[in-house]
Amino acid sequence: MKPLAFLLLLAAAVLPAEPVQLRKNGNIVTFEYITQDEDTITVQVPGKDSVLTYKWDDLDQDWTKKNSPKVWAERELLLKPSKDEAMEKKKKEKEPEEDPFAKEATPTDTKSLVRNLSVSMLDGLKGVQITNVEYLLKEADVEEGTFWKAYNELKAASKPAAADKEKADAADMADKPDKPEKPDKPEVKKPEKGKPAQQKGKGGKETTAPKTTQRPEAFKTLEENAKKDFEADKKSFAAIGYFRLLAEGGVKAKATWAMLRRAPEDRKTIVAMLRKYETLAGELAEKPEAKASRNDNLALKKQLQNAADSIEKVNRETLTMDLRLGNDCQAILSRLGVK
Repeated sequence: MKPLAFLLLLAAAVLPAEPVQLRKNGNIVTFEYITQDEDTITVQVPGKDSVLTYKWDDLDQDWTKKNSPKVWAERELLLKPSKDEAMEKKKKEKEPEEDPFAKEATPTDTKSLVRNLSVSMLDGLKGVQITNVEYLLKEADVEEGTFWKAYNELKAASKPAAADKEKADAADMADKPDKPEKPDKPEVKKPEKGKPAQQKGKGGKETTAPKTTQRPEAFKTLEENAKKDFEADKKSFAAIGYFRLLAEGGVKAKATWAMLRRAPEDRKTIVAMLRKYETLAGELAEKPEAKASRNDNLALKKQLQNAADSIEKVNRETLTMDLRLGNDCQAILSRLGVK
């Protein structure tokens, strides 16, 4: 062994071990300190060869901190990473990670604004609660067959790029009840011009044929299905569907207006959506980088405002459909490039 190495070992052997005072169950003992880790401390009884290991959790740590500061300082260095990790974990629990969907991206130009509007126009709506279809027929001033035809076309028009075939299928389904099958009956002699139809009763006497008010079973089935869909919250309707049929005009628009009149949740949702994009269009018009399209954005803002105003006027107290409603719907559809 080299002389220098030997001298170092000899010096280490004669250096006294660091004393450490530990307290447990009220008893205090002074040991020679050997080593420690995060959970335990290893010591030796002075003048003896026995080595003892104690758990820090079983000892009075405040006593050690006060009476053996050097040993405690070493313990704090060992625990520092664990403390940092605990603080970082606590911070994460206190401040959860931000949900990327929680903050909506603001449109940067008119194109992106219209694109977002198109998506919102397709969001599902609850539709009308049909408690008694006769009220709807009276308000819309349409026959029941026409009403169910409009009802099914409204569902079809609420889907993205509703195909003509889909609309035709919906219309055909609603058209079937218009001509219910008639039961076979004996041929009746045609009455003379200007006279009511007659048929023979008992004793050969002629009587006037009674009128029937029986609803076709197909109509009853359509009504029951509509009620079930509403209760199940199927949301088969959308703002785009309402706008398409209202802009089309005629009896379909009248039937659609009658449904919208009795669908307060849908009206509220549509108006809130239009107001939101009205605000966004106004904010976009004020941005310096969108100066070139400022007039276009202001025009879009006005169109959205008009449409929202028209929808707000539709309520249970409204007696007739306002002509402006269809025009405002058409203006929005033109903006979206929808026919």
